[in-house]
Amino acid sequence: MREIHLNGYIDDAEWFGDEITPESLHEMLYPPGEGAQDDLRIILNSYGGSCNAAVRMFDDLRAYPGNVHIIVSGTAASAATVLATAADRLEMTPGSLWMIHDPSVMAWGNERDLEEAIRLLRACKESILNVYSRRCRKARDEVGAMMRDTTWMDAGQALQDGFIDGVVDMGSGIINAAFCHETNLAQAREKVAAWMERSRPKCIRNANRSQDCEAASSPPISESEMRQPAEPQSRETQRAKPEQAAAPKEHPVSPPGTPAIQLQKRLELITPTKR
Repeated sequence: MREIHLNGYIDDAEWFGDEITPESLHEMLYPPGEGAQDDLRIILNSYGGSCNAAVRMFDDLRAYPGNVHIIVSGTAASAATVLATAADRLEMTPGSLWMIHDPSVMAWGNERDLEEAIRLLRACKESILNVYSRRCRKARDEVGAMMRDTTWMDAGQALQDGFIDGVVDMGSGIINAAFCHETNLAQAREKVAAWMERSRPKCIRNANRSQDCEAASSPPISESEMRQPAEPQSRETQRAKPEQAAAPKEHPVSPPGTPAIQLQKRLELITPTKR
């Protein structure tokens, strides 16, 4: 049995160096010169990421000709639970955590744009419920409520609710009842929040980070200035290479309310240089 380790955020492409992508997983599943028929054990630790990427990885694992055994060692949160559900047998170590929640998306625009975003979220949630229903014994509406409430589970609770098939001690085999909370829940929540932070548009992210220093160094902002909207940045700008798109630390993007002439100068600083 071959063994591979998946440790990181799930995304469609690699941007920060700590992502698991559909392409990287596919290369692990079908390495050159090795038999792709072998049974496979995957040791998984992931705090979630892109639902789209997770579904692609789920489909790739389901298509793998050998038996797939996944062991969650650490955390499987958010999109990582979608990937994990592809296993022929899914287990967790006693100190691991499992988390499900509603999908989220950043949206801006007019009323029609926001309504479309809501429809997208509802369709995404239904697709996730389709995946969970392959294994989970709970009613669909009950699992949906657990997602809405953002539910963290230890290995014993995940087993009881039918999300996993067993609790495994890496040294002594299957344990069907005993479980513990060795994984730090606060740290796991911080890791999930870190993914949400990196997924937000850069203009919003930098605006939040610069509020304190701007408040300390800038004069009071008048009511008329506060009504001036900041120019939105595209997803492509957010995804650009750090050395091309990231604003210099000494010139962060200002939040809404900055005088237009100052905003224009600062936007010029972060405009990618054509090469």
